[in-house]
Amino acid sequence: MELHELAQHGVVSTADATSLGMGPSDLRRLVKSGAARRLIRGWYAVCPPGAVRPPWEGEDRFESARLQHRLLVAALLRSFGGRALASHHSALVLHDVELWRSDLGIAQLCRAEDDHSRHRPSAMLHPSVGLAPVVAPTGLRTVPIAVAVIQVGLRPPSRGARPFPVESLVAADNALHQGLVTVEQLAEAVQAHAGTPGIPGVRSLIRHADGRHESVGETRLAHTLRVLGYRFTPQVLVAFGGQRWRVDFELDDHPVAIEFDGLAKYGGGLTNPTPDQLRQALAREKWREERLRDTGREVVRFIWREADDAILVRARIDDAIGRSLRRRSA
Repeated sequence: MELHELAQHGVVSTADATSLGMGPSDLRRLVKSGAARRLIRGWYAVCPPGAVRPPWEGEDRFESARLQHRLLVAALLRSFGGRALASHHSALVLHDVELWRSDLGIAQLCRAEDDHSRHRPSAMLHPSVGLAPVVAPTGLRTVPIAVAVIQVGLRPPSRGARPFPVESLVAADNALHQGLVTVEQLAEAVQAHAGTPGIPGVRSLIRHADGRHESVGETRLAHTLRVLGYRFTPQVLVAFGGQRWRVDFELDDHPVAIEFDGLAKYGGGLTNPTPDQLRQALAREKWREERLRDTGREVVRFIWREADDAILVRARIDDAIGRSLRRRSA
């Protein structure tokens, strides 16, 4: 029997290794060869022979961070022997909910009951939330998803930072989009945290949660539009010449379509599109934009680094509104 055959949730313990007659030097050799990765003291991720890539390496650094976090959480939860649950961003990663600024280098857990379980390295251990746990697709137990959504906006996203309520909005939009939570469950989770420091800010944002937003970038841009006072509708279908297109946002008071340009939009669903595939996608998008303009709309685009720039967003949209008014008067 090989060590990887004893893995549960992708991790093994030194006790598993000992049962096969393997000692500390054997584990160090596996780590050095790249066949294992130390997660916390006494716990390792293992790579099965013939795997295309280790289970802690993804297609890009973002996927790798999430994979490594899942393995870290699995090791921690197994080390607690059922006395802890994944919470905050750790629970959301296990449920494949998108995040923005959470620090995936540290796991967030809560006690299954308020006993006196000891802390572990690389983890924050919180009191029990007093609610029945749910099981993630990985088989690991977590706090309810709606609770985790609220939690991430109440905790600092990284060491030394302030709480970041927009993280709750990002998670809420994605969880709603995937059908993992309901608006009612989010409202109940907010109410369950009444009196918690920071909950007024989270509450004010969560009431705008909208599952029509399809990416973190769209959620961020929608938040900026809302703060600036624009009225808009997400995911509007536009028909022209027998074809239909969907735009990310359209202003309610002016014929202005607003698009968030994430790389995925031009990648055609490919993780690493080739330059030629990107050129073809850009040509298709340019043709689509021309057709949108044929309907009498102005089109405004924003990229990732622009989504939170309120001055730039206002200037670009107001300019588009001005063009639409001049076109109408002409």
